[in-house]
Amino acid sequence: MATQEELVKRWDGFLFKIEERFNDSLRYAEEACKEQLVETDYEYQTVMRSWGGMKAQMYSLIEKIDETWDAKVGPAMEAVGDFASDESDKAYDLRHKLIDALEKFQRKLEGELSQLFYDHAIQIADKKAQCAQCDADIEIQKNIFRAQYITCTYCNAVNTIEPETKFVKIGWGIVDNIAAMRMNKGFEKMQRAVNAIQEYRGKAPEAYWSTYEDAYFAYWESFFKERINLNADAADRLEQDMERKRQEFENYKEIQTK
Repeated sequence: MATQEELVKRWDGFLFKIEERFNDSLRYAEEACKEQLVETDYEYQTVMRSWGGMKAQMYSLIEKIDETWDAKVGPAMEAVGDFASDESDKAYDLRHKLIDALEKFQRKLEGELSQLFYDHAIQIADKKAQCAQCDADIEIQKNIFRAQYITCTYCNAVNTIEPETKFVKIGWGIVDNIAAMRMNKGFEKMQRAVNAIQEYRGKAPEAYWSTYEDAYFAYWESFFKERINLNADAADRLEQDMERKRQEFENYKEIQTK
């Protein structure tokens, strides 16, 4: 039978390899997704499907931590001594560390892929359109991703401009990912505040809730305003979006403080 020292050494080695494979997977995913975006001529949804598969594999890798502990490591350690509890904490800590890292990576990667797609697709708006009546150049608005009705400055004719599909796709969540990436500092501040509350398991001091509330609304307001900068149509639903977030905050606080 293996000794306590041997079991702990094997366990530490297993956890080290899991984290190493996880970090390798992150590096591979970033390189592969960015390369595929270019190779497919910026077929964004194709890349997102590939990324979804990679992400699922990473979650499966994380799940191996608990699976291995439950099936092999935990029973083996319990048969030797009373040190298993401390060693199980290592599984808990690494699992949450990797989940947190994966969530941060996803936010960053999807933001960067969206920015790359945006930079590519926005070039369509730089191409000159012509007035249907007098052939004068017409400038397409770069922050409206739908049919545009543009009045010619020379003959006053109203032209209907139907943007190309890739340009239209910018408004289908691309701008949301970019706004989220740009406002990431505010998001992380909000997350730190809510994590502090969760550590109290429903009994956090009111001051913690005030900190979280300030960070929560500061983030969402900055996010929605940045989205409006990228997509003018989003301005029409700003109040509705903020009201939804106010309700979500109140609902969350009510559940957590029961």
